[in-house]
Amino acid sequence: MGPQSVGRNKPVKIKRFSGSSTRDVLQQIRMSLGPDAVILSNRDVNGEVEIVAAIDFDEQQCTEAHATPTWPGPLQVGDLSPTPEPQVSSLQRTVAIPETSVPVVSSVAPTSPLRSELQALRQLVEKRWGHSLSGKPAKDSLTDMGFSVDWAAHLVQQCPEADWEKTLKSTLEDQIGLSSVSLEKGGIFVLLGPTGSGKTTSIAKLAAAQVLRHGPHSVALLTTDTYRIAGVEQLEIYARILGVPLEVIRSPEDLLQALNKHNQRPWIFIDTIGMSPRDPRLGEQLQWLAALGTGAHRFLMIPAGLSGKSLPTVLAPYAGIPLAGAILSKVDETPAFGGVLEWLAQQHLPVAYYSDGQKVPEDLHEAQWESLMRLLQTSSESTAPGSKAQNHSHHGA
Repeated sequence: MGPQSVGRNKPVKIKRFSGSSTRDVLQQIRMSLGPDAVILSNRDVNGEVEIVAAIDFDEQQCTEAHATPTWPGPLQVGDLSPTPEPQVSSLQRTVAIPETSVPVVSSVAPTSPLRSELQALRQLVEKRWGHSLSGKPAKDSLTDMGFSVDWAAHLVQQCPEADWEKTLKSTLEDQIGLSSVSLEKGGIFVLLGPTGSGKTTSIAKLAAAQVLRHGPHSVALLTTDTYRIAGVEQLEIYARILGVPLEVIRSPEDLLQALNKHNQRPWIFIDTIGMSPRDPRLGEQLQWLAALGTGAHRFLMIPAGLSGKSLPTVLAPYAGIPLAGAILSKVDETPAFGGVLEWLAQQHLPVAYYSDGQKVPEDLHEAQWESLMRLLQTSSESTAPGSKAQNHSHHGA
């Protein structure tokens, strides 16, 4: 939906803009009113974002307004440039502004401290919703998201500059997609992945979700992580809290016995060891799990912060195993994860879940491309030149 005229009381021009996202609406405002536009209100209407904005806002008019303050001044998109004009009624912040009149309410004069706050707000908006206000080239935005230069160049060649985000979303949906495996029907679910990818915490999140829905009698936990210090103890704590059994697996025979013991439980989750890709014990364990055949659903845990250079080496041991999908972990801890998505596109491995925190089970989410795209759009600012990329090492999911 395009911009609609809301009201006009010279010298102020007011328009209502709406669209599918805040990013789209801010672009409309900039193209229609320019960088000096003032945001008057922002709300969701029938699934769309609606923003009322104004231009030619009179700073002197705000100073001389005497009504009781009910709103701390309009929110500015760009720097205000006051122009002497005849005094008119000051603007009232409202959602439904009549066509025939502009209600009166006071505003706080945008003094120097407020100017600084408004400029900081602008920077915050650009950081949260991307660089539509700054006009950053598509290729630069893609590399800031973590995609390789070659992959970014190939994508921008397929579309007009203005449509690169839509093209990115459709490309990822086509080449990666979403996993068709659901936990609703139960089954054997195995989490594989490198050391520190968050397998144990994610197992707890998946198990907790089913315990909350179906009760502790429906879930059993198994772990093969007998090499890591306190690996079993960590999952033991989760099992005790959830009230579910935990079996420690040290051999293929242990695995078979545990599966037979708990075959009446609809959901069985298996936590696995994380080792160096060159450790022979990892290959041995993967053979056990591959022997489960199609009766098990294997998910590959991938830390979102893995770089494109290390991905092929770290994930190579899992290439020959049938996988139901990928789980992106630690999305909240990485400045950009385009490199992981690029690798998934090359492998045509669908995404099943992503995690963005430590809370069990709230911080594990079924993957949706709308959510992943929003996370990608916020990542480009933190990797732009002059920003501080955060590359901390954590052990959660």
